[in-house]
Amino acid sequence: MKVLLYNPAPSQRRYTPFEALRGSPFFRRPNYDAMRLAHLVRNHDFLYVDEHIETLPDFSPDIVVIHAPLNLGRHAENLVISNWDTEVPTIFYGSYPTLFPSNTTRYCTSTVIGDICAVWNNIVADFRKKKLKKIYTSEKIRHFDVDRQFEMRFGFNPFFSQIRTSFGCHCEEEHRDYCYENVLFKNAVRWNIKKAAEAIAQTKRKAIFVLDDDFLYDIKYGMKLLEMCWRYKKMWIFQTTSAVFERPELFRRLRDDGVRIIYLKEDWLGRDLMKNIENEAFLKEKEYQIGMIHNCRITAGCKIRLGYEGENTQFYQRLLKFLTKLRIDIVELAVQTPLPMTETHKAYQAKGQIVEDYSLYDQWMPVVNTPGMAPQALYSTMEWLRDRFYSWDSIMLRNIIVSPRLGFYNTVFFYLIPNLSYRSNFLEKVGYPP
Repeated sequence: MKVLLYNPAPSQRRYTPFEALRGSPFFRRPNYDAMRLAHLVRNHDFLYVDEHIETLPDFSPDIVVIHAPLNLGRHAENLVISNWDTEVPTIFYGSYPTLFPSNTTRYCTSTVIGDICAVWNNIVADFRKKKLKKIYTSEKIRHFDVDRQFEMRFGFNPFFSQIRTSFGCHCEEEHRDYCYENVLFKNAVRWNIKKAAEAIAQTKRKAIFVLDDDFLYDIKYGMKLLEMCWRYKKMWIFQTTSAVFERPELFRRLRDDGVRIIYLKEDWLGRDLMKNIENEAFLKEKEYQIGMIHNCRITAGCKIRLGYEGENTQFYQRLLKFLTKLRIDIVELAVQTPLPMTETHKAYQAKGQIVEDYSLYDQWMPVVNTPGMAPQALYSTMEWLRDRFYSWDSIMLRNIIVSPRLGFYNTVFFYLIPNLSYRSNFLEKVGYPP
């Protein structure tokens, strides 16, 4: 059986023949579900095509699997119509078909709600009987193993390997309506720790980027896994919540186990920034927490969700100063984008304050009309904040302050390279994480 998995890309990042690849390679990584699916179909002819680095080659598949994120649902539908139509069975999976299965079944043969790998064996069985169902619903994640051959392709990040030890949302309640993990993986599940350690031992690269929503939501599991893999001398990048500061004794162990970057999720700074950035006690608390990370030679990143009612230009100017004082190394900004079908989305919808064009739901384009700042002004102001934080003078100033704590090696590879990668992406106008 010939299987094609197609991973679409936004127009700004899409590969164009005879032109250089767009965006920083730091953010170009193979689709992790493609790596998982490749392991499941290892006895078949499997082709993975990623629009970030290539165009569709001459290949006649028996079945086509298409990843359809919420903002690329329309593009994925056009791909089917222009390339395969009804001649080849097409399977849609991702956040768009999970949220809108009735929409996607009009264009594709089958729609997957949730995880594609959890229902893959059922799809294959039905395909052989020529009785593919319109909708497949995954109940529980069962497959964690991956085939890492795609990580070696030219164009993808050459520095670190990806891994997942868990699926599912572990956000605090007020942040769950913005989390894709909460939509895709309703039942949280974690990998067997021994199998996870074996998988890490087999990775050839030294740096490991953990894709878990919160790697330390189960601190015992996370710390034990790091200690089990200590002998392999890996370097770790992961995200977690502010709960990690409740156990300050962990940071030295994290350093000894090779942790290099910790991204703090949106709950760390919270949703009351307009009030808190003027609070001296709040600033001192956050400065102390960042100092705890830096003192262990770990780079500190944070994620911030903006675009709430009452924000204005003066707030963003104060926020830039606040972030600089905190000595944060990496900042990822996102505009509030409540996912369809969630309570927050329904509340904005009832007030007529939210855009229904889901191609704009990339977490950077404002979709909520909040009083105080028009969407266009909000977009421009967030761009200003991002550009100032990643300007040359800001990067070098923060580097001078933090490099004595991080050390030369960590400064170069885990401070400068990420900062310059974020800067490269916005200079090339190819979009901005997340």
